[in-house]
Amino acid sequence: MVSLRIFFLALLCCAQILASTEAWAARRPAESGVTAAPNRASAKLSSVKSKAAASVSAQRPSSKSGNVSGSAKGKAVSGKKRAAAPSPRAETVRAYITMNVTGKKIINSKNADQEIAPASLTKVLAMFVILDQVKARKISLNDVVAISVRAAGAGGSSLDLRAGQKVLLKDLLKGMAVVSGNDAAVAAAQHVAGTEAAFVRMMNKKAKSLGMKRSVFKNVHGLPAKGQQSTARDMLALTRAYLAAHPQALTLFHSQLYMNFPTSYLNTNPLLGTVKGVDGLKTGFVASSGYNLITTARCDGKRLVSVVLGAPNKEVRLREARRLLLEAYAQVHAGNAGKGKKSSAKRS
Repeated sequence: MVSLRIFFLALLCCAQILASTEAWAARRPAESGVTAAPNRASAKLSSVKSKAAASVSAQRPSSKSGNVSGSAKGKAVSGKKRAAAPSPRAETVRAYITMNVTGKKIINSKNADQEIAPASLTKVLAMFVILDQVKARKISLNDVVAISVRAAGAGGSSLDLRAGQKVLLKDLLKGMAVVSGNDAAVAAAQHVAGTEAAFVRMMNKKAKSLGMKRSVFKNVHGLPAKGQQSTARDMLALTRAYLAAHPQALTLFHSQLYMNFPTSYLNTNPLLGTVKGVDGLKTGFVASSGYNLITTARCDGKRLVSVVLGAPNKEVRLREARRLLLEAYAQVHAGNAGKGKKSSAKRS
């Protein structure tokens, strides 16, 4: 019995020594490009501690001496000053503009005339041109479109169209709005103008007529193309004209949360269905620009449009687009409240 106890004690001591060795190895700097594998329990605990520390640091008020928090504020830690905590607003977007279209008033803007690749926001202009042709009765939303080899091979975001497949034009437009289908855009353009190049000429002519002075389009879908550019202000002008000419496009295409074709696709617009009043419009991304978004919404009977260009990631795009929209909502509410007070004063 005594021998068994001594055996188990020896075994326990060996386990403790092994654990200490692994913990030391985990802390040891890498040598010759080889890093020791850390103990999993220690790594998990370290991760939990790091998250807890980050949470506490984020909740502490920043100091005047460079956002250094806690008792170490302004003091040296191991011979160095504590690094300032990064601001949650450090990452932002390259350009934006928000407008109360009903009141014809710009609410706020930043770098609104900076030239940035529009990415898939290009499809808004493409849809504008197509719907103009429908309105002129040159084509119909119920036209059957044969998918070409070129359209099927467009690449990027797609409806997974196959060469030879036959699709209604209205489904191609919905695919452009909801799924941002590049294959759908090429197929629709070919149906309207015969070739994509001819359709792009129609797009640039339309852009010029709308006063989009800093915009140039090289293709129908917004995939990377040298010289393809636009601005937040030009995209605002495009959206205003588009909604005025084809208000039904929101209901038919841009406000649809899902599209079944036959697979179910979720709308790429992150504000649609999550922020009250939002009814469109279009997302976009290419590496040269970052993440773009045009948001359309209604608040207290007012039409609002917000354009965000060049977010570094989807999270920042969503955060900034939401912030701009809620600021616009607040201004509209304040304006309506002010009118109510004036009206009440007149009656009294």
